[in-house]
Amino acid sequence: MGPAAPARPLRVLLVGAGGIGCPAAWGLVRAGGAEVTLLDPDVVEPSNLPRQLLYAPGDVGRPKAVVAAERLGAGAHGVPERLDERNAERWIGAADVVIDATDGARTKDWLNLTAVRLGRPLVHAAGLRGEARLLGVRAGGRPCLACLFGRLEQEAGTCADLGVFGPVVAVAGFRAAQEAHALAAGAGGPAHYEVLDLLGGRAVRLEVGADPGCPVCSAGPPALEPYPAAEACAAPAPAAEPAPAAAHRLDLTTERCPLNLLRARQALEALAPGEVAEFWLGAEGAGTVPAGLRRLGHEVLSEEARGAGLRLLARRARRVQRTEPLAAALLARFARQIVLPDVGEAGQRRLLDARVEVHGAGDALASAAVLLAAAGVGGLWLVSEGPPGPGPGGADLLAFLAARAVGEVRPGAAPAAARARRVSLPAAGSGGPLAELLAGAHAAQRVLLALLGLGPRPDPGAPPR
Repeated sequence: MGPAAPARPLRVLLVGAGGIGCPAAWGLVRAGGAEVTLLDPDVVEPSNLPRQLLYAPGDVGRPKAVVAAERLGAGAHGVPERLDERNAERWIGAADVVIDATDGARTKDWLNLTAVRLGRPLVHAAGLRGEARLLGVRAGGRPCLACLFGRLEQEAGTCADLGVFGPVVAVAGFRAAQEAHALAAGAGGPAHYEVLDLLGGRAVRLEVGADPGCPVCSAGPPALEPYPAAEACAAPAPAAEPAPAAAHRLDLTTERCPLNLLRARQALEALAPGEVAEFWLGAEGAGTVPAGLRRLGHEVLSEEARGAGLRLLARRARRVQRTEPLAAALLARFARQIVLPDVGEAGQRRLLDARVEVHGAGDALASAAVLLAAAGVGGLWLVSEGPPGPGPGGADLLAFLAARAVGEVRPGAAPAAARARRVSLPAAGSGGPLAELLAGAHAAQRVLLALLGLGPRPDPGAPPR
């Protein structure tokens, strides 16, 4: 009898090459034994860089799926295509396990429906503001996403308008990769839903059961009708008439979330307390900017529909503290961090001014350093206390960081004049590369909270079982 044939690699379909998809793909390829197909129709934008860890400024404008696959090398394949009702069966049917790293309701519904119908295990992962969420759906469902949330008829808020903290989506992505391996192996125990509050230091793991009346995985053939509406946060449509050019008036019809809100806030806060500004918004900003200004304490005086857009009058709050505005390029790059109430422009400036000396080894050092650089920490020194892990795709870590950092990145200890904050990472355990990458993400989260003056807070780690 000849030698046994080698085991076939695990075929993973990863839908979404963004803030969750990037770390999930990095972890899967680094752990080995998987072939990852990344499906994403979008191109890299400047505001992606602080949390979508595979991209650099030079990648702006290129297809995410293609760039991510290039960065990861062997074991990854990128397809710049949107998953929908027309192609879902083809892509999901070719996979052993699926990871949902999207933020669109329609795509999530079709992923869930088709994976249950075809008997493919599916991991739903999400991150918003300071919270990461994870649901593992076993082959055939029972329970599935629709058991918990029904049909996702309405688009909820996304990181584009509500913001997100970089380590949140990194933790969600690395956990999704771990869960994909567990589901493919038939492990994982009872069905569960995880919630990790990284800003509050809390973790919850809830056992969940099937809904007998679920439209997707209960008795009878699952069926969903196609959505008539397009995804939220599509390219903004222009207002029906041109925005007037006058004092205290600003045309934001072509700005994307959340930069439209940040620019509106800057314009209001440049006025004297009580003064009024007029904003012209496209379809995307019309749905997010008025509520965002109210959350910041400003008064919205009127909202008048103008075609697909909105004419908005707002009065500057009298007790809003003014902050020195960031340069336009930095505002665009870090917009989805800055829109978080716990960060803002003042917090982002603290990160840009910060200097950090990281002591560690292995993949934990790699992921912590990548996340700190992506968040905008102004200076990083890496002290290896053992072999350092490589960057994504086996890249030289220092070269990978240098292409993405806004400040300096150097090996060895920081000079005394830098007054760097010293951080020691925990020793590597026995969980392999994915566990180390996840540990590095948690460490980066603790460092960033401390730099923002929000720590120390307990590390939520893994939810209790």
